Parts: sequence; structure tokens; C-alpha cells
Amino acid sequence: TFPNGVKALKKVSMDVSYGEVVVVIGPSGSGKSTLLRTLNFLEPINEGEIIIDGISLTDPKTNINKVREEVGMVFQQFNL
Repeated sequence: TFPNGVKALKKVSMDVSYGEVVVVIGPSGSGKSTLLRTLNFLEPINEGEIIIDGISLTDPKTNINKVREEVGMVFQQFNL
């Protein structure tokens, strides 16, 4: 949830198998970047759970940097 009260992601559920390549497409403002940033824990979550390779990112004992070594993300410039 953003400071203005907007929930960027609602009722999102996905499974990605090992070796699978996933493309996230959609119109501007639909939450694509927020989803990717959330999967890398670059955006905090207010509810729900993120599990990557059996590891819960919402568990305070989880070493987020170790998990990030296994998750790829390509940043794009805003003006593309």
C-alpha cells in the first residue's frame, strides 16, 4: 500500500518453475514494476507472503540478499 492508500497489488498469485522464463506485460501503471520490485523485496509488503524456492521473504530470519542472488531483474530507465 502506497502512502496515498492505493494498493498496487491485490490478489496476486503465481508459480514459476525452475528454468522457466516469465514475461510480465501490461499497460502503464498496472503494477508490473511494483510486482518485480516486490519479488526482490525492494518494496515492502503489507500483507500476504512471498516464497521463493521454498524460502519465505516475510520471515524476519531470511537473508534477503542471499535470496536476491537467485532472482534476476532488469531495471529500465523511466523514459523508455
